[in-house]
Amino acid sequence: MSTEQKRAIVALTLVVETCNAVLNPNAISEPSETQTLEIIHRDLVSLLSLLYAAVTKVSLVLKPAKPAYQAALAPLKDLSDHSSALFHCSRHFLPEVHGATLVQEIEFLVKDAMEAIRALAQCFLDVESSGIRTASGQAGDEYMVRTATAHTVLKRDVSTNNLAAVRKRWSNDAASLEDGYREVGEMIEDADSLDEEEDGFDDGWDELGLGKSQQLDPDELERTKKIHGILRLVQPLHKRILTDVLPLSSLDIATLDALASESRALLCASDELVAALYAPQNAAAIRTELTAFRAVLGQLELLLNPLESQLANLTLGSSSAKKWIDTCFAQVYKAVDVVLG
Repeated sequence: MSTEQKRAIVALTLVVETCNAVLNPNAISEPSETQTLEIIHRDLVSLLSLLYAAVTKVSLVLKPAKPAYQAALAPLKDLSDHSSALFHCSRHFLPEVHGATLVQEIEFLVKDAMEAIRALAQCFLDVESSGIRTASGQAGDEYMVRTATAHTVLKRDVSTNNLAAVRKRWSNDAASLEDGYREVGEMIEDADSLDEEEDGFDDGWDELGLGKSQQLDPDELERTKKIHGILRLVQPLHKRILTDVLPLSSLDIATLDALASESRALLCASDELVAALYAPQNAAAIRTELTAFRAVLGQLELLLNPLESQLANLTLGSSSAKKWIDTCFAQVYKAVDVVLG
């Protein structure tokens, strides 16, 4: 083993150890002073770009088939240094100053980045320890997959402020809510299509021990259709809050973070409700989940009430945004109460 190879292995090990230190839940880095959001955001984006470049260089010079150990030393040092700097930079984002939603987004980003960089460095360490250098340099090689993963994380857009972070969270939740609504629609379509099939039809799956999944009975199907209608009403309500409430730049940090939390709570409640609809259904469990779903909607409505004066100044056609949202809440509650009885 050459001296350059040994030094490269030490440098790779340092990258892994640096990432481990950052990922340690007890890792502490207290900011020396509070800096403006613009400055620390710019620093964070710059460090992500530097890490992206270092990952690219390391991947190129440590190609298993023909590694250039001496050329790898500088970018490996950059990986260690910039990884540590990224962590310290992220600690300057403070929940009480810059917003908890933005801070959480950045924490997730740093965590994902460190895991991706660590996996790449470990991949090269595994190559050095095994001595197997059959990689082709094609996209399917493990080190190429690890490189692509790191690139994807490091080029992720970072919200410029807490309002942008909350809007991003709300938008992602809206897409997931729509997925749940579509999932229930597919349950209904499957059940309806089964009713149209001939009773004596045999597709042969039972002989293989792969019988069809249990289908909704008539009562379950009717209940599922009603809940599907509830989820349909929630879609425009959730989206309207994104388009009419979240653009309000006057919202304080606490309100923004509370809105983000309620959106996630609504998504979780929706997911639990959808999961309870699969056959065989437990009516009591569905009632519990639907009650929880209604409670989350109630908390969201309470959160919006203090914004009444601001919403009243916004118009949707001939009516105010506040009136539209209130009407939508009322329709959802009515539909929920019909199912709950």
